[in-house]
Amino acid sequence: MLVIATVLAVGIVSGIWIAQFATASAAAVAGALWGGLAGALLGFVLLHDFHHRPRPVRVRRH
Repeated sequence: MLVIATVLAVGIVSGIWIAQFATASAAAVAGALWGGLAGALLGFVLLHDFHHRPRPVRVRRH
């Protein structure tokens, strides 16, 4: 959870920082949303286990 929170915070802050250079005032909100989305995707990629392990099958014998 700490990694996800940190990645989201860094993504949102970097989006706001990049939007500061834009001329529109709504760019800060759009930058924060874009940074949050990028942070969420990066957090998913960092923490997701992409190795699919076979699940054991239960065998019932009567």
